[in-house]
Amino acid sequence: METRRLRLGLSLIFSAAIVSAFGLTGCSTNANDEHAIVDGDDSHGDLDPTLETPNDDPNLDGEEGLEPAEEAAVEHDEASEGEAIEEIDITELDEGALKPLAATRVASPVPGRGVTYPYGVRNPRYAAGFHTGQDHAAPTGTAVVAVRNGRIRWSNDNGGAYGKWIGLDADNGRTYVYCHLSSRRYKAGTTVKAGQRIGRVGATGRVTGPHLHFEDHPKGPFRYAQVRKPKW
Repeated sequence: METRRLRLGLSLIFSAAIVSAFGLTGCSTNANDEHAIVDGDDSHGDLDPTLETPNDDPNLDGEEGLEPAEEAAVEHDEASEGEAIEEIDITELDEGALKPLAATRVASPVPGRGVTYPYGVRNPRYAAGFHTGQDHAAPTGTAVVAVRNGRIRWSNDNGGAYGKWIGLDADNGRTYVYCHLSSRRYKAGTTVKAGQRIGRVGATGRVTGPHLHFEDHPKGPFRYAQVRKPKW
């Protein structure tokens, strides 16, 4: 009997030690004993963007927070090595004149960086039920470029969970959305070329790490989940 009690006691002590050592790091428990997701377990970085309502009004903080003008003045268009882009000056072209330049584009919105979390992955954390864009993980400050020729529709810090963000009306009739930026280079209304740097990767808004969340929308004001798999 004493031997059985000793074994039972040692078993209980051993079990308690395991729980104490490892804990429940992946989740927490609420009053109903339902598992709650912890921010730290989000492998790709995006959290539900609808938790805070984005506002793409270009008149709201559109110029505040832009990179210093002197930096923009000395930097030239950037594209990753090996990515040939057609050098066309479209600074003065109007929207209609952009259409013939549809072939001008680059390989990635973050030169040299591929997709680290794809579009369309199912996830109940999103109001849409799926990942509405594609992620390009990169260190804060990494260049983010226009994927096609076009004009900046909005550029402000009012993206809510999307943080600092930019909407690019491209020459193919689509609006590309750049989210979680650390800095924005141009204000709304600026015309840009494919491969031209328009901002830098960051971790603003609702994220767990630096990356670009990139979405492909019909041309026009932002509408959450009105998206397709990014292509240009």
